[in-house]
Amino acid sequence: MPEVVDRDTTLIVRGKVRVVEGRATVFGCPVRDVSSDFYFPLYLEEGRVEVDGTFIPVKGSTIPESWVELSEKVKDVSRVFLVGETDSGKSSLAAWLINSFEGEVCVVDADIGQADIAHPGAMGIGVAGKVPFLRDVKMLDGFFAGTISPMGREAKCVRGFASLCKKAENLKKELTVVDTTGWVKGRRARDYKLAKLEIFNPDIVVFTGSDLRKLYEEDVSAECVSVDSFVPKKRGREMRLEIRSKIYRKWLEPPVSYVVDRRGLKGTTLFRGEEVKDKDLLSALSVFGDVVFAETGCGFLNVCVEKAEVNAEAVRAVKDVFGVDEVNVFEPEWFRDLICGVYYMESSGERYVCPGLVERVDFEEKKIFFRSKEMPESTRAVVELGEFKLVNGREEFVRIP
Repeated sequence: MPEVVDRDTTLIVRGKVRVVEGRATVFGCPVRDVSSDFYFPLYLEEGRVEVDGTFIPVKGSTIPESWVELSEKVKDVSRVFLVGETDSGKSSLAAWLINSFEGEVCVVDADIGQADIAHPGAMGIGVAGKVPFLRDVKMLDGFFAGTISPMGREAKCVRGFASLCKKAENLKKELTVVDTTGWVKGRRARDYKLAKLEIFNPDIVVFTGSDLRKLYEEDVSAECVSVDSFVPKKRGREMRLEIRSKIYRKWLEPPVSYVVDRRGLKGTTLFRGEEVKDKDLLSALSVFGDVVFAETGCGFLNVCVEKAEVNAEAVRAVKDVFGVDEVNVFEPEWFRDLICGVYYMESSGERYVCPGLVERVDFEEKKIFFRSKEMPESTRAVVELGEFKLVNGREEFVRIP
């Protein structure tokens, strides 16, 4: 294992580092043993470290001066909101602010694509003292979005964000930091970010880049600050997929099988209607394929078929026959390995705990079989269905009710 003896040096490392003597920090957090599959900056103030992996030495600290100035400014405020493109260093900046602050910090991780506190497809909230990485913040609660992009699901994501902001207020910490998705450009993205800003009402909005700040600042009432973007090494699309795949595995192991009935489902119209049993009506639905299960409710029709064949003309005709606004056609196989969110029902209300994967749906008994991490005995779980399957650790998007 190679050894480095130096002072005032940053090692851009991928792998494991053990501090033999002296003092070293990662984003301002003192460390003795630290590791990551992805490059990170370890600042060796002085001393000796052992490195098991690859590294590049750089003289001095790589933390941007604008970050240092921001950490001083943040000491006098209570709410900070981070805005930046994908791979611009928002999570690293959040870790730096946590470690620069004296006392515990509440962190709301609203980045459902590259989540750190929760997992991809969910938002998370936690409280931290000193942490080398944002992913080291333990999730206290969360919100299952069921998708890795807010585009097209803005209303649901804003609702989840509002819920976590209320929980953050109840934690009553001196400082709350919000990390957000990298979806920042375009009218819909701006409206989405501005809605979150309206909900959170920050003291400071931090932009990783001056151009991005110019895009927003005229519509933001809070103080706007630009800081330099800093990422030890950019992550391409394949690497981001790899990161998400590893996070899913971590959250889903070891898997235990469970079952919930229709009362244990939320966020879906599945099993919320009256089952269609009339032969003539079922015959009309056969335009979509061999019907396994069908139900209709307030404005919706759910049709499960063996092999879906859907066209716009057939959907319009069925809408007229059943007098509904929404028709959902799906196959039983689409549920296999579908991601779902598991909430625990507690005396204080629902608490988001972890993701799960659907194993199968019993349409006769109206039950969902799924697997997730082990639950405490006597725990009552509520499950919300997501919008993608995990196939070999990667997302495959499907449309279900």
